[in-house]
This record gives sequence, structure tokens and C-alpha cells, in this order.
Amino acid sequence: MKSVRKYITTISAFQFIQLLRFATLLLLGVVFAHHYSKQEIGQYEVMLFIAGAVSFFWLSGILQTFLSLAKDEETSSGESERSSHYFNGFVLLVFFSALAVLFLVVFRHQVQTLLNGANQIPYFNWLLAYLFLSSPSNLIEYLFLSKSKPVHIIVYGLVSYGLQFIFLTVPPLLNLPLKYSVFGLIAISALRFIFLLIILGKYSRFTLSFPFLKEHINLAYPLILSSLLSGSGQYIDTAIVTHFFNSEMFAIFRYGAREFPLVIILANSFSLAMIPEFSRLTMAECLMKIKNNSKRLMHILFPITAVFILASNWLFTFFFTESFSLSAKIFNIYLLQIVFRLIFPETILIGKRITKIFLAVSFTEIVVNVALSLFLVRLIGITGIVYGTFLANLFERFVLIAIVKHKLKVNVHEYIPVSLYLAYSVALLLVYYMVDFWIYPLS
Repeated sequence: MKSVRKYITTISAFQFIQLLRFATLLLLGVVFAHHYSKQEIGQYEVMLFIAGAVSFFWLSGILQTFLSLAKDEETSSGESERSSHYFNGFVLLVFFSALAVLFLVVFRHQVQTLLNGANQIPYFNWLLAYLFLSSPSNLIEYLFLSKSKPVHIIVYGLVSYGLQFIFLTVPPLLNLPLKYSVFGLIAISALRFIFLLIILGKYSRFTLSFPFLKEHINLAYPLILSSLLSGSGQYIDTAIVTHFFNSEMFAIFRYGAREFPLVIILANSFSLAMIPEFSRLTMAECLMKIKNNSKRLMHILFPITAVFILASNWLFTFFFTESFSLSAKIFNIYLLQIVFRLIFPETILIGKRITKIFLAVSFTEIVVNVALSLFLVRLIGITGIVYGTFLANLFERFVLIAIVKHKLKVNVHEYIPVSLYLAYSVALLLVYYMVDFWIYPLS
């Protein structure tokens, strides 16, 4: 056991739980597609979408800040004692969860009108319970991460998502209505919340620290605003879908609107790991390190992405049904986002502490995203929404490249393997064009 543990790091464990979460959602989608109607699946997805839309930005900001603040305190004798920081992080998450619930209660009619017109928000009361219970429970894996307990992260992930899969799939397998799967979602959320209280009792003192809360909020709010802008693209896409299309098309869109998790995990992990290097290495060394590691990631991820584009139509019709073939086309466009995921101008800017520009760039990207998506959805249908997002994200990355060039006098070839990048990008676009316009054209 010890020989296995030495190969498990907090980074690999954290990557594992993200992949496990994605795999669980994917397998749940497979089961739901074969036992529930697309209208029922659409209702379930709308519920999850609303919960995510009112929480993703503050969750991201608070949890990232939590990792930099949470620590064990030391007594006068030099021994560590349980910190109250974990409990105060929990209090902050509960507070924001309550605000999100209150927002939905107060603005229920406006949200309902924006998303699905005259229809009621599905399972509204259960949505509120899910939002309040599930949001703070995200703290569990971050607490284990801050305590450097990778095995705990893996065990928690296996048990937690294993139970979630069981709780949500037993009802459809027994031919029970969708509401029983929703009950299962609430049940696993409640169990996670209870488990969080248990581990807080083990690792933290239940003492409010207003100075810590103030410091946490002061550090978190810029990240919250940045996350709100940069992370709202998927929610803008989904909101446009609900405005222009019915619940069946919403389900088709949600099943396809997923980025390749391996690309996101490997790229984001590398980007975060490089930031502190700028304080230890010279600028030239950092740029070369980014370039060499980008090259390695490209050799791995571009070929894998091409394989998924080639196989996507078969995968969606095999694991779901023939009626979800349009989801494969949406998925393929999301796979193309690797074209900008594997270049890292933002890493250089953050490493050199040039961060204020990100809010302006993110805001501009949102404007471009909305404009292109609204234009293209009328022109070519639901795939136009995804093309709009892809082009807006590509635009944002090129703007960041220009900022790096202007502010730091750094050319792209210094941190991007340009020839390799262009060769892989063009090859991937050709594969995409062949699959979606020659082999499986829209009828």
C-alpha cells in the first residue's frame, strides 16, 4: 500500500476526481437517454443548469482563495492545532448558497421567463434544496487538497460518485418517474453535506473569525468577477438555446456541449503549476519551459482529439440513441477548443502579475460571444451558437497574445511551438470538416 501511495500526488488525485465527476455525469446521461424521454431529460438538465448558473462564479472564487488561506495554526509550543479557517470557509460558502437560494426565490418569475417562457421551472423546491446542500459540499475535496491527503480525495471520490450513480440510476431501471432520480440527487447532496460537517469537526475549530472572513472576501471578489465573466460562456450558450428551442433540443444541446475533460485538466494544471516559476526562473527560462511542455501536450492531446471527432457520431448513437446524432456535431465543435487551450499567454501575464487586463478582455469576449451566437443561430441553427462561442474564445486568446507582445515584448515563437501548433491545428480542422460535412453532413 505504501508503494502505491508514493506515486499518488495531490495533483493526480485532484485530476482523478474531476475525471470521475465527468465520467459519472456521462454514464448517468447514458442511462437517462434509454429510460427517460427527451422532455424529462430536458427538465432535469434545466434544473442543474439553473443551479450552476447562480453558483459557478462565486464557488470558483471562494474555493481558489480558500486554498491559499486555509492552514493549520501553531501553538506557542510549535505544535499545530486545528484551524478555524476551514470552518470559516464553510460559513462563507453557506452564506453565498443562501444568497443564491434567496435570489431564485425573489426572481423566480424573471428566471422562468428568461429560460423557458410560460413553463414552470422544473422541481423548483428541490432545486433550492439541491443548491443549498451541494454548493458547500464542494469544500470537501478542496479541504483534503489543502491538507495534502491525496488518498482521501480518491476514496471520497469513488464512494461519493459511486453512490450518486446508484441513487440516480436505480429509479429509471425500476421504471420509476424522473422525480425519484431528483430525490436521489438531493439524498446524495445531503450525505455529502453531513460528511462535510463530520470532517470539519475533525480538522477545524467551529469559531467565527471576522478578520479571516474579511480577508477571504477581499481576496475572492476579483476572482469571483473574473470567473463570472470568463466562465459564463457556456451559460450564455444554454440560455440562448432555451430561448430559441424547445426542451428536446435543449437536451440534445446539453448532451453535446461538453469539452474534452483531459484537455482542460492537463492544460489548466500545467498553467497553474507554471505561475510560481516566474518568481524562481528567468523570463527566458519560463518561456522555454512553457514552449517545451506545450509541445508535449500537443503531441498527446491533438491526436486523441482527432480520434474522438472521428468516432463521435458512432459513440453518441451507440451510447445514447440515433436521435442524439446532432449532439455529436455540437460535441465536435467543443472539441475544437483545443486549438486555443494549448497556448498559454494568460500564464505569462499572471506570472508577471499583469492581471487587471483580464476583466476587460473577458468582458469584450462575452460581447463578441453573444453577438456572434445570436447572429449565427439565426443563420445556421443550433450549431451556430457553439461556433459563436468558439470564435469568441479564439478571439480572446489572440487578444491576450497581443497584450503579451505589447506589454512584455515577447514574440509568440518564444513560448509557442508555432510550426507544430499550426500543423496540428490545420490537421484537426481538416478532420473536423471531413467528418461533419462529408461523412455525416446535416440533413
